[in-house]
Amino acid sequence: MRMRILLAAAMLVGMTHGAWAQPAGQSVAPGAAAAPDLPSYARILEDAENRLRQAEQAASHAPVQHQGGAISGSRIELMREARAAQDSVQRVPTSFAGNEAYRNADRELRETLSSVVTAQRGGGEGSMQAAEKAVQIIAGLRQQVLQAAGGTGAPAPAQPAAGSGR
Repeated sequence: MRMRILLAAAMLVGMTHGAWAQPAGQSVAPGAAAAPDLPSYARILEDAENRLRQAEQAASHAPVQHQGGAISGSRIELMREARAAQDSVQRVPTSFAGNEAYRNADRELRETLSSVVTAQRGGGEGSMQAAEKAVQIIAGLRQQVLQAAGGTGAPAPAQPAAGSGR
């Protein structure tokens, strides 16, 4: 019964394991326009980072589950913000979409957010660490975007995204 409740909550939020994957070649979230330029993209990333951090902080002070095994509202909100953050990352301007920093951050973020959902299904263990890693990945990408925007307009040098332990 508990697993059914968790699965139902995840599906209601649109967060099944495969929901994080984007079809190959699709860099912009469905229904969202790409940012027109790097400064705009940096602002989108900063907003996503702040919202995800706030949701993470709220979820860290709340129970993982309510009575009956249902996921707490703050954990559901964390998953919603995580999905919205992924959508924000994918609003990359065309000029930056091929940048290695973006590609690495996008891949790492998808993997990390999948682990948030998996951890939440398993009782919440590790979901907060994964959410913090997602915030760090977005912050690192934002820094790369700001470097590229402030420089000559050329893409930032390829560096591993923040949170990359590889």
